[in-house]
Amino acid sequence: MATVISGLRVLYEAKETSKRRILLESLICGGLSLSASSVIEWMEWPSSLSVAAGGAIGFVGVTVIREMIVKFLGRKADGL
Repeated sequence: MATVISGLRVLYEAKETSKRRILLESLICGGLSLSASSVIEWMEWPSSLSVAAGGAIGFVGVTVIREMIVKFLGRKADGL
């Protein structure tokens, strides 16, 4: 789900012209979605939540997710 939505989002925005970068963005989103589904299973949440997580990851993209994680970890590091 994340791979398809991410690919379509990048093509729709038309900001990226390199087919290689479009493919890599899509594959990274797919990998993040796979990781999220493992966390969802580990937390014993409904498995149908994996599809929603994949859609959300594909919609926001790798760059936004990376920025959110860096900001979160920065706050945690400041608190130590």
